[in-house]
Amino acid sequence: MKALVVGLGSIGVRHLNNLHTLGICELGVVRSRNLPPPMEIIPEGITVFQDLDLALSHKFDLVVVANPTSLHLETLIKALKAGSHVYVEKPIAHEKRRLPELARYLTLNGPKVLVGCQLRMHPGLQKIEEWIKQDKLGKIYSVQVDLGEYLPDWHPWEDYRQSYAARADQGGGVVLTLIHELDYLHWLFGKPKEVFAIGGHRTSLEITAEDTALITFETERNICVQLRMDYWRKPPVRHMNIVAEKAIVDWDYPARRTTLKQNGQILDEMKLPSTWDRNALFLSMMGEFIETFSRGSTPRVTLQDGIDVLNTALAVKKSLQTHQKVAL
Repeated sequence: MKALVVGLGSIGVRHLNNLHTLGICELGVVRSRNLPPPMEIIPEGITVFQDLDLALSHKFDLVVVANPTSLHLETLIKALKAGSHVYVEKPIAHEKRRLPELARYLTLNGPKVLVGCQLRMHPGLQKIEEWIKQDKLGKIYSVQVDLGEYLPDWHPWEDYRQSYAARADQGGGVVLTLIHELDYLHWLFGKPKEVFAIGGHRTSLEITAEDTALITFETERNICVQLRMDYWRKPPVRHMNIVAEKAIVDWDYPARRTTLKQNGQILDEMKLPSTWDRNALFLSMMGEFIETFSRGSTPRVTLQDGIDVLNTALAVKKSLQTHQKVAL
């Protein structure tokens, strides 16, 4: 098998090393900037391209799209036209303009697409899905999610102001960059009917995109959801609380703990060991995807899933601008 990684930032380097760990030795990388790759942190013997079209002409079985958000959709479409299976980093795009071009690739017979929302591999969230399916929660009344990280700490070796996450012109901002939360809310509780959001650029961070969003919606399953996200908090916070008929659920990502409680008593819980590393999410997702397109089965996070959550995220951004509810 041959795999190509497009983009050699931190996430591209992660995917490149993970592919090597998974036993894929024929590896290529596209790096648009005229800089040598950081050889000390990537496998030896890879082929480096500076032109995407030239790279795709070499007919790679798998293409990993890991360049800035604003380039995802163009790269995805080119890779699919070349006949490659594609692992595309989230979100699949930063606007709706070219989404209709993806319609032909939603069929089951063409190349497979996996959207890189690796939190769906998190054991705690998978345990919550299991509890829901086992009816341990009963009717779910409300969900509250809180997410905060300090953007300048993400990549201390670079100027955060120049990162794609900070720049509106590259599809940055908390809503799209931290779209994982919207994705797992879709997965566990259903898509929103409409969204309302307040926030925007509220902190002293020197960025051109929104750094704060407080989002409220009701899902198609009539579950009330509140989501707060920001680029400002230290230490990082990633937490979900579910209030349901039979139980209360807490998922605390930094604490590596997921609990199911009734009347204050723990009925069930999952604790990840202190040795657990988040790269396990990326490795397991990529490994499962490779098996998926080898078997011809459906990826865990499909292209349609990626389109659906992008539509929600763009509705949130529109609500931030208009201060109005936006229907979906």
